[in-house]
Amino acid sequence: MTAKYIVYFLSLFLLLSCSDDETVTEITNPETSLIELNFTNPPIDLQGAQALYASDIAYDQYDKTKFDVFLPSTTTKTGLVVFIHGGGFTGGDKDFIYTDNYASEVVRLLNNNIAVATINYRLLEDGDTEGVLKSLNDSKRAIQYMRYISNELNINKEDVVLFGSSAGASTALWLATNDDLKDINNADAVLQESSRVKGIALNATQSSLDIEGRWIGNVFAEFGTTLEDMNQEFGEQRLYNFYGVNTESAYNTPEVEAYRKQVDMLSFISSDDPEIWVKNTGGHNNVPTTTSSFNHHPFHAREIKKFADANGVKNVTTYGNPILFSSVGDEDFVTFLIRKINE
Repeated sequence: MTAKYIVYFLSLFLLLSCSDDETVTEITNPETSLIELNFTNPPIDLQGAQALYASDIAYDQYDKTKFDVFLPSTTTKTGLVVFIHGGGFTGGDKDFIYTDNYASEVVRLLNNNIAVATINYRLLEDGDTEGVLKSLNDSKRAIQYMRYISNELNINKEDVVLFGSSAGASTALWLATNDDLKDINNADAVLQESSRVKGIALNATQSSLDIEGRWIGNVFAEFGTTLEDMNQEFGEQRLYNFYGVNTESAYNTPEVEAYRKQVDMLSFISSDDPEIWVKNTGGHNNVPTTTSSFNHHPFHAREIKKFADANGVKNVTTYGNPILFSSVGDEDFVTFLIRKINE
């Protein structure tokens, strides 16, 4: 056993034997390690699962660009599930995975010797000049950084899958459908790492972030929804900020049209993309009239399935309220993620 793993398991022993208000720090070898991980008591009950927990690991220079991670207690390199939170790119937090919504699922993954990370990313602000690509590229870098420190995390770089809710789900779809975004010539070694993953699980997702082109042209086409309908609900300024502009004249330019194409995941779907698990069953199947129904409408999942099927991409899909379609042999997202890790 290497010195690194002796330290790893010594840390685990100390963590399991310490009181609730104590903190354990793993002292890594500065000559061989890229970072030092500080292990503390986890924010959820692990129900006997043997794992270490570290929080607020910085993957970039900004206050928001941090992640937490649970690492199973094994010397064998593990797979990794990365959770991306929702919140419309204007709110939300990585802590959402610690609520009753997903805490038991984290334990299930750990009991299958799969590491679990949850990330924060920069959010859109009033008058934003970068737009949603800022948030998307943060999530991309988070995946690349985890691969960069794969030895410290004891993970297999090839066994990475994503799970996201709402905005986090659309981020996972953007990452999975893009060609590999690594830049092998970049001076930043993190950005030389791959952005590709083995599978994605999407809950209450958006099908595309090209709102005018895809939501009006595909998702809500049969309802006759217009951009004015959505602006009435969201507000024009929010739409403009989404693409890094602040006025109608700036929005109606070739630059924003090109920007929208960069976030149109439906157009990216191709036969080499990973399998998709998607479930949109909230709200209703009728004309969208609220922010939630625009963002999480079942027809977003319908369009993902349509484009995935047309391009030969495997998918496990459920959508509708009441249910309009559910894949034969439907599996929950944790079972799906475990399956993809082990394939």
